[in-house]
Amino acid sequence: MLPLASRPRLRLLEIAFVLGVGAATGAAAVPPERPNLVFIMADDLGTGHLGFNGQKLIRTPNIDRLRAEGRSFTQAYAGCAVCAPSRSTLMTGMHMGHTSVRGNSGGLPLLEDDVTVAEVLKRAGYATGAFGKWGLGDAHTSGMATRKGFDTFFGYYHQVHAHSFYPAYLWRDGEHYHLPGNSGRESDGLTGDQRGQYAHDEIHSKAMDFIQANRHRPFFCYIPYTLPHLELLVPEDSLAEYAGRFPEPYRYTSPGQHFQDQPQPRAALAAMITRLDRSVGQILTLLQRLGLDEKTLVFFASDNGAPAGDLPGPDFFQGNRHLRGAKGSLYEGGLRVPLVARWPGRVPANSSSDLPCYFPDLMPTLAELAGATAHLPPGLDGISLVPALLGEETVGRRQPRHEMMYWEWGTGPRFQRAVRAERWKAVVPAPGKPLELFDLAADEAETTNLAAREPAVVARIEAWLRTCRTEPRPRETPSGSGNRPFR
Repeated sequence: MLPLASRPRLRLLEIAFVLGVGAATGAAAVPPERPNLVFIMADDLGTGHLGFNGQKLIRTPNIDRLRAEGRSFTQAYAGCAVCAPSRSTLMTGMHMGHTSVRGNSGGLPLLEDDVTVAEVLKRAGYATGAFGKWGLGDAHTSGMATRKGFDTFFGYYHQVHAHSFYPAYLWRDGEHYHLPGNSGRESDGLTGDQRGQYAHDEIHSKAMDFIQANRHRPFFCYIPYTLPHLELLVPEDSLAEYAGRFPEPYRYTSPGQHFQDQPQPRAALAAMITRLDRSVGQILTLLQRLGLDEKTLVFFASDNGAPAGDLPGPDFFQGNRHLRGAKGSLYEGGLRVPLVARWPGRVPANSSSDLPCYFPDLMPTLAELAGATAHLPPGLDGISLVPALLGEETVGRRQPRHEMMYWEWGTGPRFQRAVRAERWKAVVPAPGKPLELFDLAADEAETTNLAAREPAVVARIEAWLRTCRTEPRPRETPSGSGNRPFR
Protein backbone atom coordinates (compact mmCIF):
# COMPACT_ATOMS: atom_id res chain seq x y z
CA MET A 1 0.00 0.00 0.00
CA LEU A 2 1.44 3.39 -0.92
CA PRO A 3 1.73 5.92 1.93
CA LEU A 4 -0.89 8.62 1.68
CA ALA A 5 1.78 11.28 1.15
CA SER A 6 2.98 9.58 -2.02
CA ARG A 7 -0.49 9.43 -3.56
CA PRO A 8 -2.01 12.24 -5.68
CA ARG A 9 -3.64 15.11 -3.76
CA LEU A 10 -7.11 14.30 -2.40
CA ARG A 11 -9.89 15.86 -4.41
CA LEU A 12 -12.56 17.92 -2.68
CA LEU A 13 -15.10 15.16 -3.13
CA GLU A 14 -12.72 12.66 -1.55
CA ILE A 15 -12.21 15.00 1.42
CA ALA A 16 -15.97 15.14 1.80
CA PHE A 17 -16.03 11.35 1.84
CA VAL A 18 -13.36 11.13 4.53
CA LEU A 19 -15.34 13.53 6.71
CA GLY A 20 -18.46 11.50 6.02
CA VAL A 21 -16.83 8.26 7.09
CA GLY A 22 -15.64 9.95 10.25
CA ALA A 23 -19.22 10.92 11.02
CA ALA A 24 -20.36 7.42 10.14
CA THR A 25 -18.50 5.98 13.11
CA GLY A 26 -21.20 7.53 15.30
CA ALA A 27 -24.21 5.48 16.35
CA ALA A 28 -26.64 7.33 14.07
CA ALA A 29 -25.00 6.17 10.85
CA VAL A 30 -24.11 2.58 11.74
CA PRO A 31 -26.97 0.07 11.46
CA PRO A 32 -28.23 -0.97 14.94
CA GLU A 33 -27.39 -4.56 14.07
CA ARG A 34 -24.49 -5.15 11.74
CA PRO A 35 -25.74 -7.01 8.67
CA ASN A 36 -24.41 -10.22 7.27
CA LEU A 37 -22.82 -9.45 3.90
CA VAL A 38 -23.15 -11.68 0.84
CA PHE A 39 -21.46 -10.55 -2.37
CA ILE A 40 -22.33 -12.71 -5.39
CA MET A 41 -20.37 -12.10 -8.58
CA ALA A 42 -21.06 -13.66 -11.96
CA ASP A 43 -18.28 -14.18 -14.51
CA ASP A 44 -18.60 -12.51 -17.95
CA LEU A 45 -22.31 -11.78 -17.47
CA GLY A 46 -23.48 -8.70 -19.36
CA THR A 47 -26.09 -6.21 -18.22
CA GLY A 48 -28.34 -7.36 -21.06
CA HIS A 49 -28.36 -11.01 -20.02
CA LEU A 50 -30.86 -10.31 -17.22
CA GLY A 51 -34.62 -10.17 -17.39
CA PHE A 52 -34.93 -6.90 -15.51
CA ASN A 53 -32.79 -5.26 -18.22
CA GLY A 54 -35.04 -6.52 -21.00
CA GLN A 55 -33.69 -10.01 -21.74
CA LYS A 56 -36.54 -12.10 -23.24
CA LEU A 57 -34.80 -15.36 -24.16
CA ILE A 58 -33.03 -16.33 -20.92
CA ARG A 59 -34.85 -16.92 -17.64
CA THR A 60 -33.40 -15.10 -14.59
CA PRO A 61 -36.34 -14.98 -12.13
CA ASN A 62 -34.27 -14.95 -8.95
CA ILE A 63 -31.88 -12.18 -9.99
CA ASP A 64 -34.94 -10.29 -11.22
CA ARG A 65 -36.41 -10.82 -7.75
CA LEU A 66 -33.28 -9.29 -6.20
CA ARG A 67 -33.89 -6.24 -8.37
CA ALA A 68 -37.60 -6.08 -7.49
CA GLU A 69 -36.89 -6.37 -3.76
CA GLY A 70 -33.81 -4.13 -3.72
CA ARG A 71 -31.96 -1.30 -5.40
CA SER A 72 -30.28 -1.37 -8.81
CA PHE A 73 -27.30 0.86 -9.53
CA THR A 74 -27.93 1.61 -13.17
CA GLN A 75 -24.56 3.26 -13.82
CA ALA A 76 -22.34 0.74 -12.06
CA TYR A 77 -18.98 -0.27 -13.47
CA ALA A 78 -16.56 -3.11 -12.91
CA GLY A 79 -13.07 -2.25 -11.76
CA CYS A 80 -11.61 -3.41 -15.07
CA ALA A 81 -12.77 -4.98 -18.34
CA VAL A 82 -11.22 -8.39 -17.54
CA CYS A 83 -11.32 -10.90 -14.71
CA ALA A 84 -8.35 -10.72 -12.32
CA PRO A 85 -7.74 -6.94 -12.30
CA SER A 86 -11.44 -6.30 -11.75
CA ARG A 87 -11.37 -8.58 -8.71
CA SER A 88 -8.27 -6.82 -7.45
CA THR A 89 -10.04 -3.46 -7.42
CA LEU A 90 -12.98 -5.02 -5.60
CA MET A 91 -10.80 -6.56 -2.92
CA THR A 92 -8.48 -3.58 -2.35
CA GLY A 93 -10.67 -0.50 -2.88
CA MET A 94 -8.05 0.81 -5.33
CA HIS A 95 -8.61 1.65 -8.98
CA MET A 96 -6.55 0.26 -11.84
CA GLY A 97 -3.88 2.91 -11.48
CA HIS A 98 -3.11 1.83 -7.92
CA THR A 99 -4.23 -1.75 -7.32
CA SER A 100 -1.60 -4.50 -7.36
CA VAL A 101 -2.99 -7.01 -9.86
CA ARG A 102 -3.26 -5.28 -13.23
CA GLY A 103 -2.54 -8.22 -15.53
CA ASN A 104 -4.81 -11.11 -16.49
CA SER A 105 -2.35 -13.90 -17.34
CA GLY A 106 -3.29 -15.91 -14.26
CA GLY A 107 -1.54 -16.48 -10.96
CA LEU A 108 -0.50 -12.87 -10.28
CA PRO A 109 -0.74 -12.51 -6.49
CA LEU A 110 -1.79 -9.63 -4.34
CA LEU A 111 1.21 -8.27 -2.47
CA GLU A 112 2.00 -8.96 1.15
CA ASP A 113 0.96 -5.49 2.34
CA ASP A 114 -2.22 -5.24 0.28
CA VAL A 115 -5.21 -4.93 2.61
CA THR A 116 -8.43 -6.55 1.41
CA VAL A 117 -12.04 -5.98 2.34
CA ALA A 118 -12.01 -9.42 3.97
CA GLU A 119 -9.20 -8.34 6.29
CA VAL A 120 -11.09 -5.18 7.23
CA LEU A 121 -14.25 -7.14 8.05
CA LYS A 122 -12.37 -9.90 9.86
CA ARG A 123 -10.78 -7.32 12.17
CA ALA A 124 -14.32 -6.17 12.99
CA GLY A 125 -15.34 -9.67 14.07
CA TYR A 126 -16.88 -11.04 10.89
CA ALA A 127 -16.51 -14.65 9.79
CA THR A 128 -15.16 -14.54 6.23
CA GLY A 129 -15.42 -17.08 3.45
CA ALA A 130 -14.75 -17.05 -0.31
CA PHE A 131 -16.18 -19.59 -2.74
CA GLY A 132 -15.47 -19.72 -6.47
CA LYS A 133 -12.87 -18.11 -8.69
CA TRP A 134 -10.23 -16.20 -6.74
CA GLY A 135 -7.71 -15.15 -9.42
CA LEU A 136 -5.52 -13.05 -7.10
CA GLY A 137 -2.77 -15.49 -6.20
CA ASP A 138 -2.26 -19.23 -6.21
CA ALA A 139 -2.07 -21.46 -3.16
CA HIS A 140 0.90 -20.69 -0.88
CA THR A 141 1.60 -17.28 -2.45
CA SER A 142 1.20 -13.85 -0.86
CA GLY A 143 -2.18 -13.53 -2.57
CA MET A 144 -3.69 -16.78 -1.33
CA ALA A 145 -7.24 -16.05 -0.12
CA THR A 146 -6.64 -17.40 3.38
CA ARG A 147 -3.65 -15.07 3.67
CA LYS A 148 -5.84 -12.15 2.64
CA GLY A 149 -8.45 -12.15 5.36
CA PHE A 150 -10.61 -15.14 4.49
CA ASP A 151 -11.09 -17.77 7.17
CA THR A 152 -11.82 -20.33 4.49
CA PHE A 153 -11.69 -20.66 0.72
CA PHE A 154 -13.13 -23.22 -1.67
CA GLY A 155 -12.80 -23.15 -5.43
CA TYR A 156 -10.19 -22.21 -8.01
CA TYR A 157 -7.15 -20.13 -7.09
CA HIS A 158 -5.80 -19.83 -10.64
CA GLN A 159 -8.22 -18.27 -13.11
CA VAL A 160 -7.20 -20.52 -16.01
CA HIS A 161 -7.97 -23.51 -13.80
CA ALA A 162 -11.45 -21.96 -13.50
CA HIS A 163 -11.96 -22.43 -17.25
CA SER A 164 -12.71 -26.09 -16.52
CA PHE A 165 -16.15 -26.93 -15.14
CA TYR A 166 -15.25 -30.59 -14.61
CA PRO A 167 -11.76 -30.36 -13.07
CA ALA A 168 -10.08 -33.24 -11.28
CA TYR A 169 -9.86 -31.12 -8.14
CA LEU A 170 -10.61 -27.77 -6.56
CA TRP A 171 -8.82 -26.07 -3.68
CA ARG A 172 -10.03 -26.14 -0.09
CA ASP A 173 -7.88 -23.58 1.67
CA GLY A 174 -4.38 -24.85 0.87
CA GLU A 175 -5.18 -28.45 -0.06
CA HIS A 176 -6.59 -30.25 -3.09
CA TYR A 177 -10.24 -31.27 -2.88
CA HIS A 178 -10.67 -34.06 -5.41
CA LEU A 179 -13.81 -34.40 -7.51
CA PRO A 180 -14.34 -38.12 -8.18
CA GLY A 181 -15.41 -38.98 -11.70
CA ASN A 182 -13.79 -35.96 -13.35
CA SER A 183 -10.81 -36.40 -15.64
CA GLY A 184 -9.59 -32.84 -15.87
CA ARG A 185 -5.97 -32.66 -17.04
CA GLU A 186 -4.99 -29.39 -15.33
CA SER A 187 -1.28 -30.11 -15.65
CA ASP A 188 -1.44 -28.80 -19.21
CA GLY A 189 -4.51 -26.58 -18.87
CA LEU A 190 -6.83 -29.05 -20.63
CA THR A 191 -10.00 -30.70 -19.49
CA GLY A 192 -10.83 -34.34 -20.07
CA ASP A 193 -14.02 -35.89 -21.34
CA GLN A 194 -15.20 -37.59 -18.15
CA ARG A 195 -17.83 -35.55 -16.33
CA GLY A 196 -18.80 -36.50 -12.82
CA GLN A 197 -19.19 -33.44 -10.60
CA TYR A 198 -19.99 -29.98 -11.97
CA ALA A 199 -17.63 -27.66 -10.10
CA HIS A 200 -20.13 -24.80 -9.88
CA ASP A 201 -22.54 -26.99 -7.91
CA GLU A 202 -19.83 -28.07 -5.47
CA ILE A 203 -18.73 -24.45 -4.95
CA HIS A 204 -22.33 -23.36 -4.43
CA SER A 205 -22.88 -26.12 -1.88
CA LYS A 206 -19.84 -25.05 0.14
CA ALA A 207 -21.02 -21.42 0.16
CA MET A 208 -24.40 -22.56 1.50
CA ASP A 209 -22.63 -24.61 4.19
CA PHE A 210 -20.64 -21.55 5.25
CA ILE A 211 -23.79 -19.45 5.66
CA GLN A 212 -25.43 -22.22 7.67
CA ALA A 213 -22.39 -22.70 9.92
CA ASN A 214 -22.06 -18.98 10.68
CA ARG A 215 -25.74 -18.13 11.09
CA HIS A 216 -25.26 -17.06 14.72
CA ARG A 217 -22.54 -14.45 14.05
CA PRO A 218 -21.91 -11.71 11.46
CA PHE A 219 -20.41 -13.11 8.28
CA PHE A 220 -19.05 -11.98 4.92
CA CYS A 221 -19.64 -14.55 2.21
CA TYR A 222 -17.94 -13.69 -1.09
CA ILE A 223 -19.18 -15.91 -3.94
CA PRO A 224 -17.41 -15.25 -7.26
CA TYR A 225 -19.19 -17.93 -9.30
CA THR A 226 -17.58 -19.00 -12.58
CA LEU A 227 -20.80 -19.03 -14.61
CA PRO A 228 -21.29 -18.14 -17.44
CA HIS A 229 -17.59 -17.87 -18.43
CA LEU A 230 -16.19 -20.31 -20.96
CA GLU A 231 -16.06 -23.24 -21.28
CA LEU A 232 -19.65 -23.61 -22.53
CA LEU A 233 -20.54 -26.67 -20.47
CA VAL A 234 -23.54 -27.25 -18.25
CA PRO A 235 -25.27 -30.40 -16.95
CA GLU A 236 -28.02 -31.90 -19.06
CA ASP A 237 -30.75 -31.02 -16.56
CA SER A 238 -30.07 -27.34 -17.32
CA LEU A 239 -29.25 -27.70 -21.02
CA ALA A 240 -32.55 -29.49 -21.66
CA GLU A 241 -34.53 -26.30 -21.01
CA TYR A 242 -32.91 -24.53 -23.97
CA ALA A 243 -31.81 -27.34 -26.30
CA GLY A 244 -33.35 -26.82 -29.74
CA ARG A 245 -34.92 -23.53 -28.79
CA PHE A 246 -32.51 -21.27 -30.72
CA PRO A 247 -30.95 -21.47 -34.17
CA GLU A 248 -27.39 -22.79 -33.76
CA PRO A 249 -25.54 -21.76 -36.93
CA TYR A 250 -22.15 -23.05 -35.77
CA ARG A 251 -20.47 -25.40 -33.33
CA TYR A 252 -18.30 -23.61 -30.76
CA THR A 253 -14.68 -24.78 -31.00
CA SER A 254 -11.44 -23.31 -29.66
CA PRO A 255 -8.49 -24.72 -31.65
CA GLY A 256 -5.26 -24.34 -29.71
CA GLN A 257 -7.12 -23.47 -26.51
CA HIS A 258 -8.36 -25.58 -23.62
CA PHE A 259 -12.14 -25.24 -23.91
CA GLN A 260 -14.41 -28.17 -24.74
CA ASP A 261 -16.35 -27.99 -28.02
CA GLN A 262 -20.03 -27.15 -27.75
CA PRO A 263 -22.49 -28.01 -30.58
CA GLN A 264 -25.23 -25.84 -28.99
CA PRO A 265 -23.41 -22.73 -27.79
CA ARG A 266 -26.47 -20.51 -27.51
CA ALA A 267 -28.44 -23.09 -25.56
CA ALA A 268 -25.43 -23.76 -23.33
CA LEU A 269 -24.86 -20.10 -22.49
CA ALA A 270 -28.54 -19.55 -21.70
CA ALA A 271 -28.57 -22.69 -19.55
CA MET A 272 -25.47 -21.57 -17.63
CA ILE A 273 -27.06 -18.21 -16.85
CA THR A 274 -30.28 -19.83 -15.65
CA ARG A 275 -28.33 -22.28 -13.50
CA LEU A 276 -26.47 -19.32 -11.99
CA ASP A 277 -29.83 -17.70 -11.34
CA ARG A 278 -31.05 -20.90 -9.65
CA SER A 279 -28.10 -20.74 -7.28
CA VAL A 280 -28.91 -17.13 -6.39
CA GLY A 281 -32.47 -18.21 -5.59
CA GLN A 282 -31.23 -21.00 -3.34
CA ILE A 283 -29.11 -18.52 -1.40
CA LEU A 284 -32.17 -16.32 -0.84
CA THR A 285 -34.25 -19.32 0.23
CA LEU A 286 -31.57 -20.41 2.71
CA LEU A 287 -31.38 -16.96 4.27
CA GLN A 288 -35.14 -16.92 4.69
CA ARG A 289 -35.20 -20.43 6.19
CA LEU A 290 -32.49 -19.49 8.70
CA GLY A 291 -34.31 -16.32 9.73
CA LEU A 292 -31.50 -14.20 8.29
CA ASP A 293 -33.40 -12.53 5.45
CA GLU A 294 -33.80 -9.16 7.17
CA LYS A 295 -30.32 -9.39 8.71
CA THR A 296 -28.45 -9.89 5.45
CA LEU A 297 -27.45 -7.52 2.68
CA VAL A 298 -27.02 -9.37 -0.62
CA PHE A 299 -25.14 -7.80 -3.52
CA PHE A 300 -25.14 -9.20 -7.04
CA ALA A 301 -22.73 -8.05 -9.77
CA SER A 302 -20.61 -9.26 -12.67
CA ASP A 303 -16.84 -8.92 -13.06
CA ASN A 304 -16.93 -7.22 -16.50
CA GLY A 305 -19.04 -6.95 -19.62
CA ALA A 306 -20.00 -9.88 -21.83
CA PRO A 307 -17.34 -11.10 -24.29
CA ALA A 308 -17.47 -10.50 -28.03
CA GLY A 309 -15.84 -12.48 -30.84
CA ASP A 310 -17.37 -15.84 -31.68
CA LEU A 311 -19.39 -16.29 -28.51
CA PRO A 312 -23.17 -16.48 -28.75
CA GLY A 313 -24.01 -13.76 -26.25
CA PRO A 314 -23.42 -10.17 -27.33
CA ASP A 315 -24.88 -10.55 -30.83
CA PHE A 316 -27.72 -13.02 -30.35
CA PHE A 317 -28.69 -12.33 -26.74
CA GLN A 318 -27.51 -8.69 -26.76
CA GLY A 319 -25.55 -9.30 -23.57
CA ASN A 320 -24.17 -5.76 -23.53
CA ARG A 321 -27.42 -4.24 -24.79
CA HIS A 322 -26.77 -1.21 -27.02
CA LEU A 323 -23.43 -0.34 -25.44
CA ARG A 324 -20.22 -0.07 -27.44
CA GLY A 325 -17.47 -2.61 -26.88
CA ALA A 326 -17.28 -5.83 -24.88
CA LYS A 327 -15.06 -7.63 -22.39
CA GLY A 328 -11.48 -6.37 -22.76
CA SER A 329 -12.58 -2.95 -24.01
CA LEU A 330 -12.76 0.21 -21.92
CA TYR A 331 -15.83 1.42 -23.76
CA GLU A 332 -19.10 1.04 -21.85
CA GLY A 333 -19.80 -2.51 -23.04
CA GLY A 334 -16.62 -3.79 -21.42
CA LEU A 335 -17.08 -2.00 -18.10
CA ARG A 336 -20.78 -1.54 -17.36
CA VAL A 337 -22.14 -4.28 -15.10
CA PRO A 338 -25.27 -5.07 -13.16
CA LEU A 339 -25.09 -4.11 -9.49
CA VAL A 340 -28.09 -4.92 -7.33
CA ALA A 341 -28.41 -4.76 -3.53
CA ARG A 342 -31.17 -6.31 -1.42
CA TRP A 343 -31.69 -5.90 2.33
CA PRO A 344 -35.37 -6.22 3.28
CA GLY A 345 -36.56 -3.35 5.45
CA ARG A 346 -33.38 -1.30 4.95
CA VAL A 347 -32.74 -0.98 1.20
CA PRO A 348 -35.85 0.41 -0.52
CA ALA A 349 -37.52 -2.22 -2.70
CA ASN A 350 -37.89 -1.77 -6.46
CA SER A 351 -35.67 1.30 -6.40
CA SER A 352 -32.74 2.48 -8.47
CA SER A 353 -29.83 4.89 -8.33
CA ASP A 354 -28.12 6.50 -11.30
CA LEU A 355 -25.02 7.34 -9.25
CA PRO A 356 -21.86 6.49 -11.22
CA CYS A 357 -19.99 3.97 -9.07
CA TYR A 358 -17.52 1.11 -9.44
CA PHE A 359 -15.82 -1.77 -7.69
CA PRO A 360 -13.35 0.28 -5.61
CA ASP A 361 -16.41 1.69 -3.81
CA LEU A 362 -17.37 -1.66 -2.33
CA MET A 363 -14.64 -1.83 0.32
CA PRO A 364 -15.56 1.46 2.06
CA THR A 365 -19.27 0.67 1.63
CA LEU A 366 -19.08 -2.74 3.30
CA ALA A 367 -16.75 -1.38 6.00
CA GLU A 368 -19.22 1.35 6.93
CA LEU A 369 -22.14 -1.08 7.06
CA ALA A 370 -20.09 -3.38 9.31
CA GLY A 371 -18.93 -0.59 11.61
CA ALA A 372 -15.38 -1.33 10.47
CA THR A 373 -14.23 2.01 9.04
CA ALA A 374 -11.49 2.26 11.69
CA HIS A 375 -9.80 -0.70 9.99
CA LEU A 376 -9.74 0.80 6.48
CA PRO A 377 -6.29 1.44 5.01
CA PRO A 378 -5.43 5.01 3.99
CA GLY A 379 -5.58 6.37 0.48
CA LEU A 380 -8.48 4.36 -0.96
CA ASP A 381 -9.86 5.33 -4.36
CA GLY A 382 -13.38 4.19 -3.49
CA ILE A 383 -16.16 6.10 -1.75
CA SER A 384 -18.89 4.72 0.49
CA LEU A 385 -22.20 4.18 -1.29
CA VAL A 386 -24.18 3.89 1.95
CA PRO A 387 -26.22 7.11 1.48
CA ALA A 388 -27.19 6.03 -2.04
CA LEU A 389 -27.89 2.51 -0.80
CA LEU A 390 -30.00 3.22 2.28
CA GLY A 391 -31.16 6.75 1.47
CA GLU A 392 -29.58 10.09 2.33
CA GLU A 393 -32.34 10.94 4.82
CA THR A 394 -31.91 7.62 6.60
CA VAL A 395 -28.14 7.99 6.84
CA GLY A 396 -28.20 11.71 7.58
CA ARG A 397 -25.70 12.90 4.98
CA ARG A 398 -25.40 13.50 1.27
CA GLN A 399 -23.93 10.89 -1.05
CA PRO A 400 -20.39 11.89 -2.10
CA ARG A 401 -19.65 11.64 -5.81
CA HIS A 402 -16.51 10.84 -7.75
CA GLU A 403 -14.86 13.71 -9.53
CA MET A 404 -13.10 11.15 -11.72
CA MET A 405 -13.26 7.34 -12.04
CA TYR A 406 -10.30 5.62 -13.67
CA TRP A 407 -9.53 2.43 -15.61
CA GLU A 408 -6.58 1.07 -17.53
CA TRP A 409 -5.94 -2.23 -19.21
CA GLY A 410 -3.36 -3.90 -21.45
CA THR A 411 0.33 -3.43 -22.12
CA GLY A 412 2.49 -1.99 -24.87
CA PRO A 413 0.57 -0.97 -28.00
CA ARG A 414 -2.67 -2.32 -26.48
CA PHE A 415 -2.55 -0.16 -23.34
CA GLN A 416 -5.93 1.57 -22.94
CA ARG A 417 -7.08 4.17 -20.44
CA ALA A 418 -10.52 5.53 -19.59
CA VAL A 419 -12.04 8.13 -17.27
CA ARG A 420 -15.61 8.81 -16.17
CA ALA A 421 -16.13 12.42 -15.01
CA GLU A 422 -19.84 12.72 -14.20
CA ARG A 423 -21.58 12.91 -17.60
CA TRP A 424 -18.30 12.75 -19.54
CA LYS A 425 -16.49 9.56 -20.54
CA ALA A 426 -12.96 9.74 -21.98
CA VAL A 427 -11.16 6.86 -23.68
CA VAL A 428 -7.54 6.76 -24.83
CA PRO A 429 -7.71 3.60 -26.99
CA ALA A 430 -3.94 3.13 -27.44
CA PRO A 431 -0.65 4.90 -26.70
CA GLY A 432 -0.22 7.90 -28.99
CA LYS A 433 -3.89 7.95 -29.95
CA PRO A 434 -5.89 11.11 -29.19
CA LEU A 435 -8.33 11.15 -26.30
CA GLU A 436 -11.93 10.47 -27.31
CA LEU A 437 -14.71 12.20 -25.38
CA PHE A 438 -18.35 11.15 -25.09
CA ASP A 439 -21.36 12.73 -23.38
CA LEU A 440 -22.97 9.71 -21.71
CA ALA A 441 -26.04 11.69 -20.70
CA ALA A 442 -26.94 12.07 -24.38
CA ASP A 443 -24.90 9.30 -26.00
CA GLU A 444 -24.62 6.24 -23.77
CA ALA A 445 -23.55 4.13 -26.76
CA GLU A 446 -20.46 6.34 -27.30
CA THR A 447 -21.11 7.01 -30.97
CA THR A 448 -20.04 10.66 -31.23
CA ASN A 449 -16.56 11.86 -30.25
CA LEU A 450 -16.90 15.40 -28.85
CA ALA A 451 -13.23 16.01 -28.02
CA ALA A 452 -12.83 18.73 -30.66
CA ARG A 453 -15.90 20.57 -29.36
CA GLU A 454 -15.01 20.42 -25.65
CA PRO A 455 -11.33 21.42 -25.31
CA ALA A 456 -11.74 22.58 -21.70
CA VAL A 457 -13.14 19.19 -20.62
CA VAL A 458 -10.38 17.38 -22.51
CA ALA A 459 -7.70 19.54 -20.90
CA ARG A 460 -9.07 18.87 -17.41
CA ILE A 461 -9.16 15.11 -17.94
CA GLU A 462 -5.71 15.02 -19.57
CA ALA A 463 -4.27 16.91 -16.60
CA TRP A 464 -5.81 14.39 -14.22
CA LEU A 465 -4.51 11.48 -16.28
CA ARG A 466 -0.95 12.71 -15.72
CA THR A 467 -1.20 12.19 -11.96
CA CYS A 468 -3.82 9.49 -11.36
CA ARG A 469 -1.64 6.37 -11.44
CA THR A 470 1.57 4.87 -10.15
CA GLU A 471 3.69 2.16 -11.73
CA PRO A 472 2.99 -1.40 -10.54
CA ARG A 473 5.33 -2.58 -7.81
CA PRO A 474 7.62 -5.60 -8.21
CA ARG A 475 6.12 -8.98 -7.34
CA GLU A 476 6.97 -12.63 -7.14
CA THR A 477 6.85 -14.74 -10.31
CA PRO A 478 3.34 -16.17 -10.79
CA SER A 479 3.20 -19.84 -9.93
CA GLY A 480 1.15 -20.39 -13.09
CA SER A 481 4.07 -19.64 -15.38
CA GLY A 482 5.54 -23.14 -15.30
CA ASN A 483 4.45 -26.43 -16.81
CA ARG A 484 2.22 -27.38 -13.88
CA PRO A 485 0.15 -24.22 -13.52
CA PHE A 486 -2.36 -25.12 -10.81
CA ARG A 487 -0.23 -27.19 -8.46
